[in-house]
Amino acid sequence: MKQTIWTTVISFGAIALLAVGGYWFIQREAAKGEEPRAVSASVQAPEVQQPERTLEFTDTPFSADMDEKKLQDHLHEMSHSKVYAADKWGQVRLITPANIAELQTIVEAGDFEEKDFYQSTLEAWQKGDFSNAVDVHNTIWSWHGGTIGKASRLMTEEEEQAYTRSNF
Repeated sequence: MKQTIWTTVISFGAIALLAVGGYWFIQREAAKGEEPRAVSASVQAPEVQQPERTLEFTDTPFSADMDEKKLQDHLHEMSHSKVYAADKWGQVRLITPANIAELQTIVEAGDFEEKDFYQSTLEAWQKGDFSNAVDVHNTIWSWHGGTIGKASRLMTEEEEQAYTRSNF
């Protein structure tokens, strides 16, 4: 009886040692493929959104007789440079005083269903206030049946600079 117990204990001990040794070996081999971390835990670089390669810069002129969907597309394209979204696709258009003024003229002259929305958006942007950009982006995104690329916040100054450098 004692011999059976000792045999069982030794067998389980050998199996346990093999399991621990195997686990250690696998972990050590897996660690060889990892590169050491260069950034310390106390100093983190700001997270910069990497632009999706599905974005394309555009500076095509606006058409004075554009329809409402096209106007929405242009505002949406302009908002891309101000908002953070996990995925962005489509076109990117600079928010410039000239683009804002041109769209304001088109909105004033046009008969658009959401004219008040466009006017308040462009008036704020003309004053340099882009705090509404997430709402503008997501409203138009929703109107167009968006399922991917909902904006979650405004980009930080560092993210905007990196975004502008890589897209313009």
